[in-house]
Amino acid sequence: MLKKVILLLFLSVLSLYALEEQNIQKVTDTKVREVLNILKDKSLSQKQKDEMNVRIIDNIFDFDIMAQISLGKRWKTLSKDEQRRFSKAFEKKIKHSYLDKLRLYNNEKVIIKDLEKIKSNRITLETQVIGLDDTYKVIYLFYKKRQTDQWYIYDVELVGVSIIQTYRKQFAEFLTTKTVKELIESL
Repeated sequence: MLKKVILLLFLSVLSLYALEEQNIQKVTDTKVREVLNILKDKSLSQKQKDEMNVRIIDNIFDFDIMAQISLGKRWKTLSKDEQRRFSKAFEKKIKHSYLDKLRLYNNEKVIIKDLEKIKSNRITLETQVIGLDDTYKVIYLFYKKRQTDQWYIYDVELVGVSIIQTYRKQFAEFLTTKTVKELIESL
């Protein structure tokens, strides 16, 4: 069931890109439709679909922030080179997982629901992914990046579980007995 839920998670965010606040819902809806069309297009090879889908998420997720949050306080103890290597390995892991789950697509529908401004620089977007048997609530957590004045996803809550917090717990446990270098290699 977890693989199915993760697939649904990615389907509901597939085609977002860095956004201005007032356009988050509208653009999300439009782009989700584009991605669903890519998945349904039988003229495209799997490699072509993968490349197109990765390009779509590249501009909406802030992988560096996600990597930083996933390590917690340990992040500040890393050298700049270790931070760079960890971020790159983490991004690769997230994208690989994303593409892997997309291959499970089975005509699920995505409904863009409520946008809620939690703080001046934090917004959540609720979506519903409707599968053949169940409906799942997925919440995307956006933050406003000062440098660009655009909104990026830094976490996703799927059925009440934070993806980044899950990684954070896994990484903390891993690092109780192993090194950061081993963690990077394991990603």
